[in-house]
Amino acid sequence: MASGGKRIWETEIPERAPVMAWLISCVILTVWNLSRGLNLWAGYNFGGAMMALLALMILWKGKAHIPALPLWIGYFATMLHFIGGSLGAADSGPGPMCFDGMQPGEWLCADGVNGMYHVHPWWDKLVHSMNSTAIAIAWSLGWRRMSEHNGWQLSPRVVAFTAFSLSVAIGVAYEVYEFFGKTFFQTIDQGGYVNTASDLVSDMLGAGLGVLFAHFYDPLNKTSDKGGQLPLPSQLTLTNKGSIPLMVMGAILSFDYVLLNGSIVDADYDLIGQLMLASLVVSGIMVALGLFNKSQANKTDAS
Repeated sequence: MASGGKRIWETEIPERAPVMAWLISCVILTVWNLSRGLNLWAGYNFGGAMMALLALMILWKGKAHIPALPLWIGYFATMLHFIGGSLGAADSGPGPMCFDGMQPGEWLCADGVNGMYHVHPWWDKLVHSMNSTAIAIAWSLGWRRMSEHNGWQLSPRVVAFTAFSLSVAIGVAYEVYEFFGKTFFQTIDQGGYVNTASDLVSDMLGAGLGVLFAHFYDPLNKTSDKGGQLPLPSQLTLTNKGSIPLMVMGAILSFDYVLLNGSIVDADYDLIGQLMLASLVVSGIMVALGLFNKSQANKTDAS
């Protein structure tokens, strides 16, 4: 026991509480959805439970020194996604929160297998922005701690840019996944130009909010080297080579949607999907070239 009657995991290792809440919540939602025949979201929640278990194994000893607040933000962002879908129903009937003759779309009353996503279009945008915020915070904290551990002396600006670029890149890659699912396999119903472009905008805004929060909140940023004197480590350079093409494409498509009403791509879903796929291919090529050049340099140094 720790001081004040609190257990050690509550006072000395703040990572444990939010990740334990994530694991328990996903397990409960998995069982609940299975009992209602909502197998789609039972599977999603089971996957969430496995990710929480992995995070718990990594963070259990508290060596990462991650503050609790960013992890709670990540928890609530995750729950928005999982609970939103879980409020649906296995068939076209009303979901579990439809009381006293409520119709789908009223408050938390939803129908269909996608729950709140089906009745409230803004729910998807909220989830995208919150998830992107959480991802950007996580990468900001992670790069700062890797920098401190390895003595890289990354400046706060470098950490913020890398976390932002990587977070937006993840959002673009996910839209490519949806593009494949909708276009080739007919397994995902979130396709369409407006849905995809507005998701990219939400990802950009969320990532920006996340890096700003981490920049001012992370205590290690206050004591870090602001100059960034050392050369950038190869891990960060490769990360930027892989993420920047995707980030640039996400930014272009977002600005096109917001400022030009989709005129660059003629509001064409197939074209926007192909452009994002092309940026993913370019990212892969740049990472491969970076690894090849690093290998050649190591051989030269060894000789």
